[in-house]
Amino acid sequence: MELTLNSAQRGLWQYDEPAPGAERFIEESFGGYRQQARLLLPGQERAAPVFVVGGARSDFTRLNPLLYRLQQQGIGSLTGNLSGHSQAAEPGAPDASLASNLAEALRFHRHLDARSDTLVGHSLGGAIALKLAAQRPSVRKLVLICPAVYPDAAHSAPFGPAFTAAIRKPFAFLDCDSYAFLRQFQGRVLLVIGEYDGLNSKVHGQGPGTSAGVRCMAGVDRYSPIPEEVTHSLLRSVPAADVECLMLTDCDHGIAAHLRERPAVADQVAQAVGAFILG
Repeated sequence: MELTLNSAQRGLWQYDEPAPGAERFIEESFGGYRQQARLLLPGQERAAPVFVVGGARSDFTRLNPLLYRLQQQGIGSLTGNLSGHSQAAEPGAPDASLASNLAEALRFHRHLDARSDTLVGHSLGGAIALKLAAQRPSVRKLVLICPAVYPDAAHSAPFGPAFTAAIRKPFAFLDCDSYAFLRQFQGRVLLVIGEYDGLNSKVHGQGPGTSAGVRCMAGVDRYSPIPEEVTHSLLRSVPAADVECLMLTDCDHGIAAHLRERPAVADQVAQAVGAFILG
């Protein structure tokens, strides 16, 4: 693994914040373009680094409020920038898609290989993390933060109108082999979800098997892009003894922003996630 001390892309990061410990960078070539990953190293390692897959419109700094706290607990992380989601990832893969994102994530994950047994997937990254885990037998723990699940047919669709059309079909998310993977998964799963994500679409005037979208509740706009049935299907796919659920009150799909704005809540979430990883 060739590590560098500095990132030439730092000016493009979404959040240029000092890490509480050492950080290193890895660059990978993908035939015509390059992507970078950040490795956060704890002062005293208590567990192998976790591999993190970020969400849509995210770079590897979006989850700093969680990853920096894990670093302080002795848990490092490797997070790669994926094509199609941030300025730091440009220029990326032509016609970037979930499939090209998975290929990028798999390449970065090789740097940890069997030493790491934990994947963290955030939002869109949850869908990718599930596909990645199915190809990495060493994975025994999954932390899914407000996870999305998409139909298998959507994974090859370029981000944009084709991708949007594929994921907006009612109940299309059920046509995904990730549920079957979870039913035979021999590890443990932690779901971290916001109270106002996964709202019942019918209650909020939308068709069944779709998302509730943005809803004004008690004078506050709440963003709920995850269909209620996705969360239920994930929970049903994992034996009760192997799944934990952490629900954040007064929070919608924007968990990263919620943690950034509420340091005390971020402390509690990081403690829970750290205990799951170390357990």
